[in-house]
Amino acid sequence: MLWVDKYRPKSLDEVELYPELTEVLKRLAESQDLPHLLLYGPSGTGKKTRAMSVLRHVYGPSVYSLRLEHRSVQVTDSKVVDIATLSSPHHIDINPSDAGNYDRVIVMQMIREIAQTVSLQSSTSNGVKYKVVLLNEVDKMGRAAQHALRRTMEKYMSTCRLVLICNSTSRLIAPLRSRCLAVRVPSHSKENLTKVIRRVCELENRPLPSPAFMATVTQRSEGNLRRALLMVEAAAMTKVDFSGNGADIPQPDWRVFLDEIANDILSEQTPKKLHEIRGKFYNLLGQCVSGELILRLVLEKLMSAVDPALRRPVVALAAQYDHNMKLGTKTIVHLEAFAAGVMQLLKQK
Repeated sequence: MLWVDKYRPKSLDEVELYPELTEVLKRLAESQDLPHLLLYGPSGTGKKTRAMSVLRHVYGPSVYSLRLEHRSVQVTDSKVVDIATLSSPHHIDINPSDAGNYDRVIVMQMIREIAQTVSLQSSTSNGVKYKVVLLNEVDKMGRAAQHALRRTMEKYMSTCRLVLICNSTSRLIAPLRSRCLAVRVPSHSKENLTKVIRRVCELENRPLPSPAFMATVTQRSEGNLRRALLMVEAAAMTKVDFSGNGADIPQPDWRVFLDEIANDILSEQTPKKLHEIRGKFYNLLGQCVSGELILRLVLEKLMSAVDPALRRPVVALAAQYDHNMKLGTKTIVHLEAFAAGVMQLLKQK
């Protein structure tokens, strides 16, 4: 089992970081009448962990009796969409953005289904007569789906509570935000990352990392605790010296691939090279690396290498195609158009 899963807190009492936030969630859970919750913050800060810990406080350990199901949902007369869900006797965990343009239908059907079947176990064991729908990446849902979600959460308030998880609230419609209690989960500081990693290393009987090693981990992880733990575990598996500066910590293959794409754009601006880059974009998308992440990291690499006079137009291109990606469905088209646009700017220089 990966360290990030092995040492994941299972209850609010085990969540050590940001105790004031944990105390707020504990009071909400103890009230036995949860409001709709909106947990937002950067990736790897513990939003999902805190959400599950709240549910455990409300329902008990049975929320971790999870089963994976693949459901087929009839979205039109001729179209069926398959979506994966995790569920316990008390809640269901879904990612509506997996359904693409059919997220509105998925959200309405799933919530209606769980809201109309109140858990017998819940109503008799601890007096809680509602179930919980945990929705991931709600900021990636379309506006129509968000409006449908708002209407549905009002209709089934008596038998269903929603826990929404996202990285940013800026893409959520105001009526949806106003119907939830928003809880911001902040990015982890260097001190927090160091504290957790040193404790995990002690439990795993590994040498404690040096300050220089931790500086590299915190810089590369960007406050993402999940990424930091994966990096340290990868370093341990590949026998990296924890007393060094961490420069030889292995990078994920997809991250190396992104650096190659940026270097390809900078090195040669030809149709042949663009065709090669398109193939690399396809490879990354096939490995479930999101288009937004690809665009952001390629942009970061380009910004450190292009002429200062080109930085503003390159950023403008990235913003344009990031916006277009959210409106369209073919991510590869917008990534390739961004690469072609940057190549054109470099060629005209």
